[in-house]
Amino acid sequence: MNPFAKRIKPQDNWVIPVSILGVVLGIMFTSAWVTQQNRPTRLGLTDPSQEQRIALGPIDLQQKNAQLAQEVARLRDEKTRLENSVATQTGSSKLLNQELQAAKEFACLTDVEGPGVVVTLRDSQKPVTEYVQDQIIHDGDVLRVVNELWNAGANAISVNNNRVAPTTAIRCVGSTILVNNTPVASPIAVRAIGDPATLLGALNLPGGVLSEIRSTDPAMVQIDTVSEMTISAFTGSTQMKFSKVPPVTGKLSP
Repeated sequence: MNPFAKRIKPQDNWVIPVSILGVVLGIMFTSAWVTQQNRPTRLGLTDPSQEQRIALGPIDLQQKNAQLAQEVARLRDEKTRLENSVATQTGSSKLLNQELQAAKEFACLTDVEGPGVVVTLRDSQKPVTEYVQDQIIHDGDVLRVVNELWNAGANAISVNNNRVAPTTAIRCVGSTILVNNTPVASPIAVRAIGDPATLLGALNLPGGVLSEIRSTDPAMVQIDTVSEMTISAFTGSTQMKFSKVPPVTGKLSP
């Protein structure tokens, strides 16, 4: 005998209320779903501050970043031209501008040109083996190549046209490498301005980073010497949030 039989009543039908609830939820979800077709009709129901964002739809952040970087470069070039025009007025201002331009070059804020090398790193095209991680170019490989070039006396370095500055970070995120928060992928071109012979000798050092990569697949590394090339300026933010120049104390000597 079922002890719960007396508690079950014929009129306790749960199918109808659950069905009604399902229909109501379906209507609510359908009304809330935003597509490209019904997007314009929803603008009148949104807050005015959100209308532009919804009207634009998905934004290609990488393309937006590239446009902003070009605008930063244009404004910095204009600033440099204004500085040079001011410097032509007096000898003291000319000397001051020379020091300013030298500081900007040291801070990677100007385009530079000269001889150097181009190191191209690419993932191996050989069949995948159990050592598949060695067949892929990682952020550590790029970082070690950059450090090797700095150690060999490079004056300026870029990674896929992203200038390496004092605040540059090179790290892996998913299937790409971030350089100045810009995703780059194989093939990766590391350009360096300096004495080509010295840079080439440092890169081909036995037991060095490129020697390790070549041991997996020689085709993963290509080095070319260049007689003249241009490396663009750093276009990222230069604002310091925490550090500041301390005030000058005491009197300056005459």
